[in-house]
Amino acid sequence: MSKKPSSILIYGICETPSILWNAHFLNPRRNNINRQYICLDDESLTLRIGSKGWLEIKPEQLLQFQSNYELNAYTKEILLSKVNAFSRPIKNALISYFNWVENKCLKISKGKLSKDIDPLFANAEQLFFSAYLPLPHPKIVISDKDGVFQGVAHFDLGFSISGKVYLLTFSEGQFIRKTEREYREKLFEEGKDKFIFKDLSKPAQNNEFDIEFITQLINTIPSLEHFVQQKKMPHGIYYPEGVNISP
Repeated sequence: MSKKPSSILIYGICETPSILWNAHFLNPRRNNINRQYICLDDESLTLRIGSKGWLEIKPEQLLQFQSNYELNAYTKEILLSKVNAFSRPIKNALISYFNWVENKCLKISKGKLSKDIDPLFANAEQLFFSAYLPLPHPKIVISDKDGVFQGVAHFDLGFSISGKVYLLTFSEGQFIRKTEREYREKLFEEGKDKFIFKDLSKPAQNNEFDIEFITQLINTIPSLEHFVQQKKMPHGIYYPEGVNISP
């Protein structure tokens, strides 16, 4: 029997993760990023809001947007739509993160730009796409040695940066089920160099951003604050078919 494919990170609302795993198991594709899951076999995978694959926009859809601001708003709505209606802390976390990113982008665009930033794409709305992609409801598939689906380890929010997968919860010490604890223990044992787990306090609902939550988030993932420091910057979320553009 051929070697089982690497695990996947399913994000957003998903009631039947076993179906996605079985589809991936039967037809694995390296570096696959789509609207439902991400393959975890790329040792340097970094996901930004402007990364290709997680959101596909067709040329005709672009006609509905009159500005970068509207395109940003649409992008945020898509990510927020992936949050369960009863998961208020996760929604608050996304809103706080988006507001913090936009505030930082505005400061960068008004300040002295780095030589690595393309001046054509240096306005705040464009810099937004360079921020790291937040993954609501991340679920890592747990399978046996033969690739048979066993279950998923659930978390509240995730990021994939330079091959590291950051998995966050907002449980505040709440009890978790025995099976969930066992899945997490197995995940961290097998991927101790890949997965980084942290339980943060629940973010408050805020029209701007929860400073305490953002501080905890950055302390856990320091690279979040340096999202514009890269050689190539994502210029948006639209990737024309047939054109090879690196996200």
